[in-house]
Order: sequence, then C-alpha cells, then structure tokens
Amino acid sequence: MSNYPLRLPKALMEDARAMADEQGVSINHFLSTLIAERIGELRGLGQVRHRIGRANRAEAAAVLAHVPDRAPLEGDEIPD
Repeated sequence: MSNYPLRLPKALMEDARAMADEQGVSINHFLSTLIAERIGELRGLGQVRHRIGRANRAEAAAVLAHVPDRAPLEGDEIPD
C-alpha cells in the first residue's frame, strides 16, 4: 500500500463522505474503489480504441454481407 495526500474541495469531500457512509464503508475504501473503477474504464477504453485502429472496414463489410436480412426477434426491436 502507498499513501497519497489528496486535496479535494470541501463540498466534494462532504459528498464523498456522505456516500461512503450510505454504503457503510470508510472514505478511504470508497475513494479507492472509485479510482480503481475509473482506471478500469480508461484501460477498457484504450483497448477498444486500439482494436478500432486495427479494424479493416472491407473485411467487416464482407462479414456483415452474410447476415440475413430479416426482422429482429421479439424484444430486439429498436425503440422509436
């Protein structure tokens, strides 16, 4: 474990404390979890962007050309 002196605006810290209390966890646990979740999101986004960069539109179009043209299954419709 390592330490980092985090400075937060008073209102933000009050909100974080209140939310940590609502969840029944310490402020340290609450903030650590938020940071871990955000790091995971950013890593995932980076992986998606990397894959997009490797994409070949022509190959994707060729694959999609084999998809049958039919109505969506019940419940899979695009809402209006």
